[in-house]
Amino acid sequence: MTLVETGLCQSPFSFQQQLESNAGVKLQIKINDNRSTLLSVKWQPECTKVSVHRMFLQAPQNIMQALACYLGGKDKKLAPSIKAYMEENMQKLDYSHELDLSRLQTKGLIYDLDEVYKAVNHEYFDRSLDLRITWFGNQTNRRRSQVTFGLYQDPFKLIKVNRFLDHSQFPDYFISYIVYHEMLHYVCPSYVDEKGMKQIHSKEFKQREKQFKYFKNVQQWIKENQSFLFKEDCNHGRT
Repeated sequence: MTLVETGLCQSPFSFQQQLESNAGVKLQIKINDNRSTLLSVKWQPECTKVSVHRMFLQAPQNIMQALACYLGGKDKKLAPSIKAYMEENMQKLDYSHELDLSRLQTKGLIYDLDEVYKAVNHEYFDRSLDLRITWFGNQTNRRRSQVTFGLYQDPFKLIKVNRFLDHSQFPDYFISYIVYHEMLHYVCPSYVDEKGMKQIHSKEFKQREKQFKYFKNVQQWIKENQSFLFKEDCNHGRT
């Protein structure tokens, strides 16, 4: 696991001392190495309990001050600068070595995700990306009002494609587009704006997404196949 250095790393003891001094409250701090919940706080009369990711041991002074204001109750909401700090540094973490590669499934009944990934990587990224890919979910689905075609798990550098797409109803360019879209999440990562809102698709992301040569075909296909995508009986045949 790697973390790009952002400054001098404090010891947990000095980290707690600095926060307590600036926050003006007694703190019980636990340093975690979580992949999702990077900061959690339980305010209690005698002691505020804090679980914070180890990335904060390297936080610059402006982040430390903002965190102290939050823990001390001066700020009722988490500052946008703290959210941005967590988002940026989470993208520097790499848990891919923890993946059980034997559990990744790329071969489907119709499509082989490994082949699709390699083709997209070659055509659009000059084979420069080193990500993993797998199917997820079931090919048989119940009633749904929306469909998650794919996911990108940044800590694991892992692309997951809904097994529902492993069907002859979906053209090959559609599968390639989904894989391309998820690869873009690595190339054009999410960010937190000045209002503290997480933005998943940046301007660059949207521009590069349109560079997919069948982008318009994909949009048209989705428009013409709404009934198939959102029908109540989704137990489609395996052809």
